[in-house]
Amino acid sequence: MALIAVPLLMLGDGRHGARPSTPRLSTTSVSTTTVPSERAVAGWSVASRSRRGVMVDFRNLDVGGAIFRVVRLRARTTLLRWHVGAGDPLAWRSVPVDAGPEIDWSNEGPAGVVAVFNGGFKQGADAGGSLVDNVPLVPLVRGDATVALNALGHWEMGVWGQPGFPTAGFSPIAVRQNLVLMVSHSLITSAVTTGLFARWGATIANAPAVARSGLGVDAQGNLLYVATMTPVTVIQLARALVAAGAVTAMQLDINPYWPILGIATPAQHGSAPFKYQLPGSLHDATIYDTGWQRDFFVALAEPGQWNCAWRSRGVNPAVAGPQAQPLVEVGPGCPGHRARALGPRRH
Repeated sequence: MALIAVPLLMLGDGRHGARPSTPRLSTTSVSTTTVPSERAVAGWSVASRSRRGVMVDFRNLDVGGAIFRVVRLRARTTLLRWHVGAGDPLAWRSVPVDAGPEIDWSNEGPAGVVAVFNGGFKQGADAGGSLVDNVPLVPLVRGDATVALNALGHWEMGVWGQPGFPTAGFSPIAVRQNLVLMVSHSLITSAVTTGLFARWGATIANAPAVARSGLGVDAQGNLLYVATMTPVTVIQLARALVAAGAVTAMQLDINPYWPILGIATPAQHGSAPFKYQLPGSLHDATIYDTGWQRDFFVALAEPGQWNCAWRSRGVNPAVAGPQAQPLVEVGPGCPGHRARALGPRRH
């Protein structure tokens, strides 16, 4: 078979966390070798790889004496899904099982789980809204920091209601808000530098320094999870996000009980211990296997071939009520052009 170059599609400039230049699904079978792979970067430890290259890497970052764990999900090799918690939001029973309070191994396992991490504040904290699988859980708020996911598991981050976000045609199937942006255009926002720490969440004993976590997107469109169990202030978390490379970033959950991280190596197709976690976390990340109280994110591996992708059906606006989002493999590079993976696959 002759090697055919894959055209690149520019989906965004990273300003709102859009995907970077990414191979479009081709109508011709294409060898993996025709597309540059995701490479390892000095200073980062590689947790998982596929035939596309690095999927997840991580590093520790010292900011003002606090050690943050930074996890990077490569935009060209991974995808992301959002799950509600068993105790919050209160409407969790109305969502399909693929977005329920535990990893859906029957749906997400065939792709391979590469990382899991905590979501944001309780929805009763007036920190923003959310929706998933055509189920509006809490009304979305204009002006709030937002991470949006589409049927391909691609992410965008920005300010809800701001022109150009989400980008045209993105069509989110899941939206999670949490307060306002901490970082915009690679700069810490005035909401961080001039605001009272209390606006960033109720802390234990009203202490300004507590365990904190955040989520950002870098200039290449990669997703950054940044967290520490060391008590830190809001400004320290914002500085850590900028130091990690975030162009746009928002805070996730805070206080010692909630930050939870699991990094798999290699990708996991069923329940198993996560090799790397958040040092000092009060919970093992396998807690997401059994139905955790709060919302969380699950990162999955893209198929090894560039012209094959995992995709859910998307939301049909003409159809009322919940719409389950089972994953299927789409594209000419998928094994046997199957519409559904039949079981665990090697990466």
